Amino acid sequence: MYEDKNYKSILADMKKYIGDEIVKSEGSLVHNALSALAYEFEKLYIQMDFIIEQSHAGTADIEHLEMIALDRAIVRKEATNAYVKAEFNTAIPIGSRFSLKGYNYKAVEVINDSLHHYKMMIEETGAGANTLKGDLIPIDFIDGLESAKVTELLVAGDEEEDRDSLYKRYIQSFTSQSFAGNISAYKEKFASIQGIGGSKIYPTWNGAGTVKAVLISSENTAVSSYLIEQIKKEAVPDKGAGYGWVPIGHNLTIESVKEVTVSVSTQITYASGYSSANLSESIKAKIQGYLKSIAEAWKEGDEHTEAIVYIARLESAILEVKGVLDVNNTKLNKKSNNLTLRSDEIPKAGEVELS
Repeated sequence: MYEDKNYKSILADMKKYIGDEIVKSEGSLVHNALSALAYEFEKLYIQMDFIIEQSHAGTADIEHLEMIALDRAIVRKEATNAYVKAEFNTAIPIGSRFSLKGYNYKAVEVINDSLHHYKMMIEETGAGANTLKGDLIPIDFIDGLESAKVTELLVAGDEEEDRDSLYKRYIQSFTSQSFAGNISAYKEKFASIQGIGGSKIYPTWNGAGTVKAVLISSENTAVSSYLIEQIKKEAVPDKGAGYGWVPIGHNLTIESVKEVTVSVSTQITYASGYSSANLSESIKAKIQGYLKSIAEAWKEGDEHTEAIVYIARLESAILEVKGVLDVNNTKLNKKSNNLTLRSDEIPKAGEVELS
């Protein structure tokens, strides 16, 4: 805003108020005095420009956007711990610690005593360990322990909310008014739950007073049955009674989004020096990326929005791989048509066949 207010322009403006009968050339007493003032004024303009920039949500950095958002009762989401299910050959003490690929795990709850299934908390916050599965290495000695394995992600860990996400929620607070029982209120509540990335709300889906919520995880995958049950316990401990956070009289059904496995077969024409042997992983990554983008956009729709996997867009993504000249005869689940999913479904990458 004050780009034109720099040292040279400020100094020139001040000299205009000095009569020509006074020496004000460089090196003179007047020039030196005004020069020092011009330098200080330039710093003030820089600071004022920064203050103006940080006072608007659209230009503020994350630190100041946090303060602006608080005026709308919007709090930046902190990084959270992931929780997984681990299976053991024997009972272990609560608090026992293990490690897997640089992450530390701690037993916090018994899921199934007879099968020795435990809920484990990953001590490091963030999403880094969400996809990890495999054998755990014990940090503490446990008598009789022979096997320990992470088998399922129960609650995804989330990274600290970034600026774009916080700004989006801030803007949405002006465009959608939430109050008890409306769609915005439900979506806002589910989005605040750790491990949940978004939802679709189906009002009066099975008659008056009925509401269905379909949830997607913060990893844009299906939500674990464990987390769904935990949310149900808090939301509707007694259906319609109002003892949870669901309004009195609402019969709420909570489900996870369904994952539909999408197999892809396609014929690739390669440039000289390239082949399936050295490009298959890159091609598969492009296919997975396209399907993931559809899953990421799922929560932006409503109960009528159906996701479509387009063959043309899938082929376009593959053509971005260096060394691929042409793509044709692409099939999704062995069919040459675009794949239309229901409003409660997202695609999941399956087998990829390249020829």
